[in-house]
Amino acid sequence: MTRKSNAQQTREKIVDVSAKLFAEKGYERTTMQDIVNDLGMSKGAIFHHFKSKEAIVEAVVTRYCDSFLDVARQTADDKSIPVYERFIKTALALQVSDADGGQMLAHLHSPQNALLHLQMEKAVLDKAAPILAGIVRDGVEQGFFDTEYPEEAIAMVLCYSNTAFDTGRIAILSREELLRKAKAFIDAVERLLGAEAGSMDRLIGQFERTFREGNGNDE
Repeated sequence: MTRKSNAQQTREKIVDVSAKLFAEKGYERTTMQDIVNDLGMSKGAIFHHFKSKEAIVEAVVTRYCDSFLDVARQTADDKSIPVYERFIKTALALQVSDADGGQMLAHLHSPQNALLHLQMEKAVLDKAAPILAGIVRDGVEQGFFDTEYPEEAIAMVLCYSNTAFDTGRIAILSREELLRKAKAFIDAVERLLGAEAGSMDRLIGQFERTFREGNGNDE
């Protein structure tokens, strides 16, 4: 086994243990000594791979984001799919379910992990915006969208959705309140991108599924 692969394995182990501790104790309450104790490694060995606890947080968030961003990129790059459908499928790929990280999402949004939450929002905005903006540019070229500001428009969409449809906020909404908010949001997105009215209504179904999953109701 090469030194490089050994180093990568060590980094992965540090990230695994740190993510578990952040979930159990919260970021603020987890100390480097906690991580050292759980790993059975020296602080020096950990600092060789990560210069600070903040650097470990970044690695945890990056791993979490990459799990669904890779799927989103594959969908976005598939030019055989019509633009509207590609935009919707990519947007849905950016929604995290219990199967691919929903439990981690709950930990990230908990009060004791406020920094993780902020890091997550920044990572999504930085990495997801270019993916969706690329589809919007394709749509503009094909006449499906009509906007001179694809990157800025998508950034606005993601900023609002991160706040308005945060897991904690969705959990306290009634079904009717959620659907009204979802319809208003989709209407605003269509207007912002210059899309045909009603072209993104399929997204409403995703909001309903998210609501049912968040309330433990699969009916």
